[in-house]
Amino acid sequence: MQVQQTQTTSRDLIERWIVQHVLEGRSDEELEGTMFVYGNEAYTLEQTSQGALSIKEHSVSKVIVFRKKEEADPANMCRACGLDYSSFKEAIECCADVD
Repeated sequence: MQVQQTQTTSRDLIERWIVQHVLEGRSDEELEGTMFVYGNEAYTLEQTSQGALSIKEHSVSKVIVFRKKEEADPANMCRACGLDYSSFKEAIECCADVD
Protein backbone atom coordinates (compact mmCIF):
# COMPACT_ATOMS: atom_id res chain seq x y z
CA MET A 1 0.00 0.00 0.00
CA GLN A 2 1.38 3.38 -0.98
CA VAL A 3 0.28 6.50 0.89
CA GLN A 4 0.91 9.91 -0.63
CA GLN A 5 0.00 13.15 1.14
CA THR A 6 -2.09 15.47 -1.02
CA GLN A 7 -1.40 19.19 -1.20
CA THR A 8 -4.24 20.96 0.57
CA THR A 9 -4.24 24.64 1.32
CA SER A 10 -5.31 26.10 4.62
CA ARG A 11 -8.31 27.77 2.96
CA ASP A 12 -9.39 24.43 1.48
CA LEU A 13 -9.32 22.85 4.93
CA ILE A 14 -11.25 25.75 6.47
CA GLU A 15 -13.88 25.62 3.75
CA ARG A 16 -14.29 21.85 4.21
CA TRP A 17 -14.65 22.39 7.97
CA ILE A 18 -17.30 25.08 7.41
CA VAL A 19 -19.28 22.85 5.03
CA GLN A 20 -19.18 19.94 7.50
CA HIS A 21 -20.46 22.09 10.35
CA VAL A 22 -23.15 23.82 8.25
CA LEU A 23 -24.39 20.37 7.16
CA GLU A 24 -24.55 19.44 10.86
CA GLY A 25 -26.94 22.35 11.34
CA ARG A 26 -24.69 25.03 12.81
CA SER A 27 -25.54 28.62 11.94
CA ASP A 28 -23.16 31.29 10.62
CA GLU A 29 -23.54 33.07 13.97
CA GLU A 30 -22.32 29.96 15.82
CA LEU A 31 -19.32 29.62 13.48
CA GLU A 32 -18.35 33.30 13.59
CA GLY A 33 -15.22 33.94 15.61
CA THR A 34 -13.82 30.43 15.14
CA MET A 35 -10.03 30.55 14.89
CA PHE A 36 -7.99 28.19 12.72
CA VAL A 37 -4.26 27.55 12.91
CA TYR A 38 -2.39 25.93 10.04
CA GLY A 39 1.35 25.83 10.59
CA ASN A 40 2.25 29.44 11.37
CA GLU A 41 -0.89 30.82 9.72
CA ALA A 42 -3.92 31.97 11.71
CA TYR A 43 -7.43 32.68 10.43
CA THR A 44 -10.81 33.58 11.91
CA LEU A 45 -14.32 33.43 10.55
CA GLU A 46 -16.08 36.78 10.38
CA GLN A 47 -19.46 37.77 9.02
CA THR A 48 -19.52 40.34 6.24
CA SER A 49 -22.03 43.20 6.11
CA GLN A 50 -24.09 40.97 3.80
CA GLY A 51 -24.18 38.23 6.47
CA ALA A 52 -21.89 35.74 4.71
CA LEU A 53 -18.90 34.14 6.42
CA SER A 54 -15.47 35.40 5.42
CA ILE A 55 -12.08 33.86 6.19
CA LYS A 56 -9.80 36.57 7.60
CA GLU A 57 -6.06 35.92 7.73
CA HIS A 58 -4.01 37.22 10.66
CA SER A 59 -0.31 37.93 10.38
CA VAL A 60 1.70 35.97 12.94
CA SER A 61 5.33 34.92 12.98
CA LYS A 62 5.14 31.89 15.26
CA VAL A 63 2.23 29.88 16.60
CA ILE A 64 2.35 27.56 19.59
CA VAL A 65 -0.72 25.51 20.50
CA PHE A 66 -1.00 23.80 23.87
CA ARG A 67 -3.68 21.17 24.42
CA LYS A 68 -5.00 19.96 27.73
CA LYS A 69 -4.59 16.23 28.21
CA GLU A 70 -8.36 15.73 28.48
CA GLU A 71 -8.87 17.50 25.13
CA ALA A 72 -6.69 15.02 23.25
CA ASP A 73 -9.23 12.70 21.59
CA PRO A 74 -7.75 11.52 18.28
CA ALA A 75 -10.49 8.94 17.66
CA ASN A 76 -12.10 9.30 14.24
CA MET A 77 -10.70 12.78 13.56
CA CYS A 78 -8.31 13.61 10.72
CA ARG A 79 -5.09 14.82 12.32
CA ALA A 80 -4.34 17.06 9.32
CA CYS A 81 -7.58 18.97 8.89
CA GLY A 82 -9.66 18.18 11.98
CA LEU A 83 -12.76 16.83 10.22
CA ASP A 84 -14.74 14.17 12.08
CA TYR A 85 -15.53 10.76 10.58
CA SER A 86 -17.59 7.75 11.57
CA SER A 87 -14.56 5.43 11.55
CA PHE A 88 -10.86 5.65 12.32
CA LYS A 89 -10.06 4.31 8.82
CA GLU A 90 -11.96 7.16 7.15
CA ALA A 91 -10.17 9.66 9.39
CA ILE A 92 -6.66 8.49 8.49
CA GLU A 93 -7.54 8.36 4.77
CA CYS A 94 -8.99 11.90 4.77
CA CYS A 95 -5.95 13.93 3.67
CA ALA A 96 -4.01 11.08 2.08
CA ASP A 97 -4.21 9.33 -1.30
CA VAL A 98 -4.25 5.60 -0.64
CA ASP A 99 -3.45 3.23 -3.51
